[in-house]
Amino acid sequence: MSLRVFGLAPVCILVNSAAFAEAANPIVTELDLESTIVVMPLSDADGPIDPEPALAEISLNATSETVLSNGVRIRARGALRLQRDHPNRPAGLGGFGDELIAPVGIFSGLASSRPERDSKMRTRLETAYLQVDGGYGEGRIGKDQGVAARFFEGPKSVLSHARLDSTLLDPSGLSTVRSRHNLTGPSLKASYTTPRLLGVRGGVSYTPQANADGLDRRPGSGTGGFSPETENAIELAVNGTRRLRQSGLRFDVGLAWSRADVTNRGLRAPYSNVETWSAGTRIEREDWTFGAAWLESDNGLPSSAYTAWTAGLHKTAYDTDFSFEFGDSKDEGIGLDARSLRFGTARDFGPSTRISVAFLSDKTSFLTETWESQGVVVEITLSQEFSQVTGN
Repeated sequence: MSLRVFGLAPVCILVNSAAFAEAANPIVTELDLESTIVVMPLSDADGPIDPEPALAEISLNATSETVLSNGVRIRARGALRLQRDHPNRPAGLGGFGDELIAPVGIFSGLASSRPERDSKMRTRLETAYLQVDGGYGEGRIGKDQGVAARFFEGPKSVLSHARLDSTLLDPSGLSTVRSRHNLTGPSLKASYTTPRLLGVRGGVSYTPQANADGLDRRPGSGTGGFSPETENAIELAVNGTRRLRQSGLRFDVGLAWSRADVTNRGLRAPYSNVETWSAGTRIEREDWTFGAAWLESDNGLPSSAYTAWTAGLHKTAYDTDFSFEFGDSKDEGIGLDARSLRFGTARDFGPSTRISVAFLSDKTSFLTETWESQGVVVEITLSQEFSQVTGN
């Protein structure tokens, strides 16, 4: 099945070239570079996983698009990322026990195996898709997130990478709250989303094999080198938005469901289909934003449900952003119960520099043990568009 997907690549290139050749407008290509550094100068930890004082990521992004004579927009997008995350939590995977071999939760990526350290700098092509957008909706094919993740609604954070929900760079090594419905990661997939009608749009994604070794998600992978196989993943999602003019309130809502086949590949674990549900909302009024999200997954194993929820408040005042977030996650398969908190502020210094400062607290209870980490994090993001080419 994967061969058939890869076999579409030359076809996509040909379609892309032919479409660009018929463009009514020039082809605009943009390249930009973004780098993020997360520093934890002050920390206090209790447990076998120590905080990392400095983490970083560099992302090179490219977008090329044009509009055909019939109004259809064609876009190609790619992103190459270089990252150093917490060595105990590559791509969000984590061992929180002392077993040599243990099954991993398909969605949570957590297991009762021993924590492993991987200090390597990792580089991945996280995004590479072709998009066609017209009056009948939007289609995408390639390496991309599914509609369940794209339609996510929830709390706003002043942190982009050290955020509470689905952390991209985890300085404490204990962040396990994941209410963003990203089951398949950047695996090759095809997606379709409808036009927005009366504020509502729907979407569907199909992933033949969820085997991507991404920076933030490695679906079906586990600790100790043992992992099941996840395939034939289907995602359905709905997103709605509504603004009440008299009160000034704006409501955004996202609902999603996903299902995938799981094969144990000889592992001694009763894997079956994995099913996940999620819901989230964001309510805005003037400079205030309240957000909340919830997710539940059976993790592809009996009696191993993973649940997570987050809630937060965001305020903008005096050209400065403030946010407070709180979240909770439980993994019944390994007996893990975790709580996380973020409170911080952020400000833009010119068009290309953003600095965030926040207090971080992650607490994880596993069976009879409690691991905790807290401290101050500083997140510095530098972005620059260094090339824009317009041509035929």
